Amino acid sequence: MFILGIRVGLSLFTFGFESFRLKYGYELSCLVLLVRLGPWSSDFLSCTLPCLLEVWNCKGRLLSFERDPHYKLKDMCLSFALFKLLRLRYAGYSLPQKAHENAWKLIRNGLLSHEDGYRRAFRVVEVELMFLFDFFYTKYGIIFHPGWLTTKLMDLMITSFIIMELIQYFFMSFSERAKMILICQYVQKKSWQESAHIESMIRAICGVWLLKPWERKLHQYSFLDSYFYKPSRLLNNQIMAAFIDQTRDGQKESPPIQLSEEVKQAVFHALKLKNGTDLDNGHASLRRNNESKKLLWACRLETETQVIMVWHIATSFCEHRLPVRSDLPRTRDFLVATSLSKYLAYLVAFAPRLLPDRPLFAEHEFNQAIIQARVFFGSCKTMEERLTEMEKVGGGHSAHKGTIIDWGSWLGNLLVNDIRDEEKIWKILANFWVELVLYVAPSDDVKAHAEHLAKGGEFVTHLWALLSHAGIKRKASH
Repeated sequence: MFILGIRVGLSLFTFGFESFRLKYGYELSCLVLLVRLGPWSSDFLSCTLPCLLEVWNCKGRLLSFERDPHYKLKDMCLSFALFKLLRLRYAGYSLPQKAHENAWKLIRNGLLSHEDGYRRAFRVVEVELMFLFDFFYTKYGIIFHPGWLTTKLMDLMITSFIIMELIQYFFMSFSERAKMILICQYVQKKSWQESAHIESMIRAICGVWLLKPWERKLHQYSFLDSYFYKPSRLLNNQIMAAFIDQTRDGQKESPPIQLSEEVKQAVFHALKLKNGTDLDNGHASLRRNNESKKLLWACRLETETQVIMVWHIATSFCEHRLPVRSDLPRTRDFLVATSLSKYLAYLVAFAPRLLPDRPLFAEHEFNQAIIQARVFFGSCKTMEERLTEMEKVGGGHSAHKGTIIDWGSWLGNLLVNDIRDEEKIWKILANFWVELVLYVAPSDDVKAHAEHLAKGGEFVTHLWALLSHAGIKRKASH
């Protein structure tokens, strides 16, 4: 039961609270996740916001299982509390290990306790990041702070942009922060719990999403389809560099795809199986499939950027050499492997700050891979010609010497020619990519994730937030 998960987490943010406040000299009101949802002025909200346990134990019909069977309204308050912890991370503070351990219990035994728990866990993190987006890119956090009302009313009287202000208030009224405050006031006021009209109003407001910083899409990049791309000189020059981001050779994005249920389920299932242990970059998935002896070398390359690109090239090779028959549905493993392969390749090409390697190193590796691919493929024009060229790599080729395109070709041939079982190949690749996307998610660059929220958000940011709370880290680099 999720309520048990809540109870398990009760000690999460009270542990070491006083010592944290004394040690850092900082008012860590954000830490009272399961004690108080936030410090609010009694003049503004009549009283402080309730704790999550009070929200969960509220007997009002609005929050009952019959009216809210998926805990969407209650989870909104949980998302807000988790957001306040993420703010601590942004400010450079950290929680004690015991707190992370209890957070992991809350995630594993609570959010992920049921078969379809991945949907709920994803929703909680999604709303949490909407709060983070509001914090960085809107005024809602300031507007809802104590002391705002008087000064803002005065501003309205002297401003000439009343229409713009009204539009802002309209959006503000449907913000996640406004919804959370309404729910908290509902918990505190018995009169609201007895009013069907107020319950209907709150339910209607909470059902509206006007702004969604997260597009629920996976960006895609295919190296074999884009390595020959050359950007236009009209847009890529020193003059235009002052106005727009410059596109590099080979940097041509494929159309984004909708984030599928199969991908979410596979990733969250793998996260639950980790049981709080440190992450690795694919070793475990190869060992589970009894193929570590043949393939482990491809996880032990010099940088994680090389690992991503080599496995991406190999996955693309398998995608074209082991095509799914048109009269059969695509398998879950095929969808997961190809989607995450192209997504992580996209991060290398377009968002290297979200990856473990230093951005300059990642950009250099990508640029070198483009140059190497153009030499390797030469005058090849079609995909079939490229695949034929890749098939020549093998035999006496050494897996320890060569380029990214050599290693990717070698790995692709190993998968297709040595393993041969198509179902097993896609299972290996799906398990590998799921493990790798979790491995790259932990990051200390909170600012980079916040900046990408303004551009539509990234799936890896959701994983980063969840892993941050649980304190799960990647293993030391090989």
